[in-house]
Amino acid sequence: MAIRGFLSHIDLNVSDLSASVPFYAALLERLGFERTAPADPERAAWRLIDDRGAHFEIEVRRPRGTPSARRHTRNDPGIDHLAFHADSRADVDAIFEHLLDHGVAVDEPPRGYDYSPGYYAVGFDDPDGIRLEVVHDPTTNPER
Repeated sequence: MAIRGFLSHIDLNVSDLSASVPFYAALLERLGFERTAPADPERAAWRLIDDRGAHFEIEVRRPRGTPSARRHTRNDPGIDHLAFHADSRADVDAIFEHLLDHGVAVDEPPRGYDYSPGYYAVGFDDPDGIRLEVVHDPTTNPER
């Protein structure tokens, strides 16, 4: 069986759409995602289409049922963090500046890590505490 793309979609439950939609719009549109028009006004979604036509979509939405009042933490079961590819260290630096321009607190400013040769990333949290990372890892795309 052939797989088209790495993932199909990720749906994130958020506590406050009025905070999360502008946050994700500023981040994802800067990363090349396009805003889509979901049928439900309680949701917002963005998609990226790869060279083969595979779609990857990220949706933010209100939780079904009664949400917990606590903030997300990386140490609990569930998602630790989501990481997005960047083509270069300069792109990571540009995202960092973009985040600062949009008032996002950046917990891990751009720096190198010893995960693989040339790994360079910035780490920050969304309004609900979900850790996000933008990373340039030259070992995942050797021709760049």
